[in-house]
Amino acid sequence: MNKDQVYLVVDTETGGLNPRKNSILSIAGVVWEPKKSITPIFDFYICENKINYVSKAMEINRIDLKDVKNGLKPFEAVQEIKRSLDKYFGAARQPIMLVGHNVNFDIAFIKRLYRLAKQEYYVDFRNRALDTAAILEFLMISGKIEGDRASADVLFEATNTKIREEDRHTAKGDAIATATAIDTLALTI
Repeated sequence: MNKDQVYLVVDTETGGLNPRKNSILSIAGVVWEPKKSITPIFDFYICENKINYVSKAMEINRIDLKDVKNGLKPFEAVQEIKRSLDKYFGAARQPIMLVGHNVNFDIAFIKRLYRLAKQEYYVDFRNRALDTAAILEFLMISGKIEGDRASADVLFEATNTKIREEDRHTAKGDAIATATAIDTLALTI
């Protein structure tokens, strides 16, 4: 890993598992400078024109739809992401590499957000990402970490990452915890 590389750890909370159908409800981004710092740069609710969700997703993420209805519209949300990236990385920035736990899930919903906003995803983000679930799976296979599945809970436990129950399954709480866990792994491996 390039010691000067900077990443954006993301997490989304959604109305279900299908990015073609279910809404993105909230998103958070945390800048991770390996072995240096973790800095939250955005966190907000998103209000799509029609909010599509399943009850099981709402049980898990515990989001109040009143908060979502007061959230940013997709175009406003993407503009806020762009402002945050420009503020942290500069307006002449290159596309940023995303990091997350099961990050392809989050990327699919972020791409949904960009499509709804009629914006180009690849202007802001690279076509490659770093998935902490895959890293965890490899560490479990190699016997360095114990666990029966590569869940975020196993990652947090293996790295002694503390997350308050009320912050678990929130975009910001999970993004910060994921950044903390991957930084711990970078320091110890």
